[in-house]
Amino acid sequence: MTKIAEFMQGRYGNDKLNTFIWIVTAVLYVINLFVRNSIIMIVVLLLGALAIFRALSTNITKRLYENNRFLSIYNVVAEFFKRQYMKIRDFKTHRYLTCPYCKAQLRLKKRTGVQQIHCPKCGKDFKKNILF
Repeated sequence: MTKIAEFMQGRYGNDKLNTFIWIVTAVLYVINLFVRNSIIMIVVLLLGALAIFRALSTNITKRLYENNRFLSIYNVVAEFFKRQYMKIRDFKTHRYLTCPYCKAQLRLKKRTGVQQIHCPKCGKDFKKNILF
Protein backbone atom coordinates (compact mmCIF):
# COMPACT_ATOMS: atom_id res chain seq x y z
CA MET A 1 0.00 0.00 0.00
CA THR A 2 2.86 2.37 0.71
CA LYS A 3 4.32 1.73 -2.74
CA ILE A 4 1.02 2.83 -4.31
CA ALA A 5 0.97 5.94 -2.11
CA GLU A 6 4.55 6.75 -3.10
CA PHE A 7 3.73 6.22 -6.79
CA MET A 8 0.68 8.54 -6.60
CA GLN A 9 2.65 11.32 -4.91
CA GLY A 10 2.73 14.34 -7.21
CA ARG A 11 -0.01 12.92 -9.45
CA TYR A 12 -3.48 14.35 -9.90
CA GLY A 13 -5.67 11.48 -8.68
CA ASN A 14 -9.44 11.29 -8.89
CA ASP A 15 -11.98 14.12 -9.15
CA LYS A 16 -15.59 14.72 -10.18
CA LEU A 17 -14.78 14.65 -13.91
CA ASN A 18 -12.96 11.32 -13.58
CA THR A 19 -15.90 9.90 -11.64
CA PHE A 20 -18.26 11.07 -14.40
CA ILE A 21 -16.03 9.51 -17.07
CA TRP A 22 -15.98 6.19 -15.18
CA ILE A 23 -19.78 6.21 -14.82
CA VAL A 24 -20.27 6.90 -18.54
CA THR A 25 -17.75 4.15 -19.30
CA ALA A 26 -19.64 1.66 -17.12
CA VAL A 27 -23.02 2.57 -18.65
CA LEU A 28 -21.64 2.21 -22.18
CA TYR A 29 -20.06 -1.12 -21.25
CA VAL A 30 -23.39 -2.46 -19.96
CA ILE A 31 -25.14 -1.22 -23.12
CA ASN A 32 -22.45 -2.95 -25.17
CA LEU A 33 -23.18 -6.24 -23.41
CA PHE A 34 -26.61 -6.24 -25.06
CA VAL A 35 -25.89 -4.46 -28.35
CA ARG A 36 -22.46 -5.96 -29.18
CA ASN A 37 -21.10 -3.04 -31.18
CA SER A 38 -17.36 -2.66 -31.75
CA ILE A 39 -17.59 1.14 -31.95
CA ILE A 40 -19.10 1.31 -28.47
CA MET A 41 -16.34 -0.95 -27.17
CA ILE A 42 -13.67 1.31 -28.69
CA VAL A 43 -15.31 4.33 -27.02
CA VAL A 44 -15.36 2.43 -23.70
CA LEU A 45 -11.64 1.67 -24.00
CA LEU A 46 -10.79 5.26 -24.96
CA LEU A 47 -12.80 6.70 -22.06
CA GLY A 48 -11.14 4.28 -19.64
CA ALA A 49 -7.71 5.26 -20.96
CA LEU A 50 -8.62 8.95 -20.63
CA ALA A 51 -9.69 8.48 -16.99
CA ILE A 52 -6.48 6.61 -16.16
CA PHE A 53 -4.40 9.25 -17.95
CA ARG A 54 -6.09 12.04 -15.99
CA ALA A 55 -5.62 10.23 -12.67
CA LEU A 56 -1.92 9.57 -13.28
CA SER A 57 -1.14 12.97 -14.79
CA THR A 58 1.46 15.20 -13.18
CA ASN A 59 0.13 18.35 -14.87
CA ILE A 60 -2.12 19.24 -11.95
CA THR A 61 -3.00 22.78 -13.08
CA LYS A 62 -4.36 21.58 -16.41
CA ARG A 63 -6.41 18.82 -14.74
CA LEU A 64 -7.81 21.35 -12.25
CA TYR A 65 -8.80 23.63 -15.14
CA GLU A 66 -10.57 20.75 -16.90
CA ASN A 67 -12.39 19.78 -13.72
CA ASN A 68 -13.49 23.37 -13.03
CA ARG A 69 -14.89 23.71 -16.56
CA PHE A 70 -16.77 20.42 -16.12
CA LEU A 71 -18.11 21.52 -12.72
CA SER A 72 -19.42 24.79 -14.14
CA ILE A 73 -21.52 22.84 -16.66
CA TYR A 74 -22.40 20.07 -14.20
CA ASN A 75 -23.69 22.51 -11.57
CA VAL A 76 -26.00 24.25 -14.04
CA VAL A 77 -27.49 20.94 -15.19
CA ALA A 78 -27.77 19.58 -11.63
CA GLU A 79 -29.48 22.78 -10.44
CA PHE A 80 -31.99 22.56 -13.31
CA PHE A 81 -32.96 18.99 -12.44
CA LYS A 82 -33.08 19.81 -8.72
CA ARG A 83 -35.47 22.69 -9.46
CA GLN A 84 -37.68 20.42 -11.60
CA TYR A 85 -37.80 17.86 -8.79
CA MET A 86 -38.79 20.56 -6.29
CA LYS A 87 -41.56 21.80 -8.60
CA ILE A 88 -43.02 18.29 -8.80
CA ARG A 89 -42.58 17.67 -5.06
CA ASP A 90 -44.22 20.98 -4.03
CA PHE A 91 -46.99 20.96 -6.65
CA LYS A 92 -49.81 20.79 -4.09
CA THR A 93 -48.54 23.49 -1.75
CA HIS A 94 -46.41 25.96 -3.73
CA ARG A 95 -46.00 27.60 -7.12
CA TYR A 96 -42.72 28.52 -8.78
CA LEU A 97 -42.56 31.74 -10.79
CA THR A 98 -39.82 33.62 -12.59
CA CYS A 99 -39.18 37.26 -11.76
CA PRO A 100 -39.71 39.28 -14.97
CA TYR A 101 -36.85 41.65 -14.05
CA CYS A 102 -33.97 39.47 -12.87
CA LYS A 103 -35.21 35.99 -13.98
CA ALA A 104 -34.84 34.56 -10.45
CA GLN A 105 -36.95 31.55 -9.49
CA LEU A 106 -39.47 32.44 -6.77
CA ARG A 107 -41.31 29.93 -4.59
CA LEU A 108 -44.78 31.12 -3.54
CA LYS A 109 -47.48 29.56 -1.40
CA LYS A 110 -50.34 28.22 -3.47
CA ARG A 111 -53.00 30.99 -3.51
CA THR A 112 -55.19 31.65 -6.52
CA GLY A 113 -55.94 35.12 -7.85
CA VAL A 114 -53.84 38.23 -8.35
CA GLN A 115 -50.87 38.43 -5.98
CA GLN A 116 -48.47 41.25 -5.25
CA ILE A 117 -45.00 39.66 -5.32
CA HIS A 118 -41.75 41.12 -4.00
CA CYS A 119 -38.56 39.67 -5.49
CA PRO A 120 -35.92 39.26 -2.77
CA LYS A 121 -33.07 39.22 -5.29
CA CYS A 122 -33.69 42.47 -7.19
CA GLY A 123 -36.14 44.13 -4.75
CA LYS A 124 -38.79 44.95 -7.35
CA ASP A 125 -42.53 44.38 -6.93
CA PHE A 126 -44.84 42.96 -9.59
CA LYS A 127 -48.31 41.48 -9.85
CA LYS A 128 -49.06 38.00 -11.08
CA ASN A 129 -52.38 36.25 -11.66
CA ILE A 130 -52.16 32.65 -10.42
CA LEU A 131 -54.96 30.56 -11.88
CA PHE A 132 -54.62 27.23 -10.11
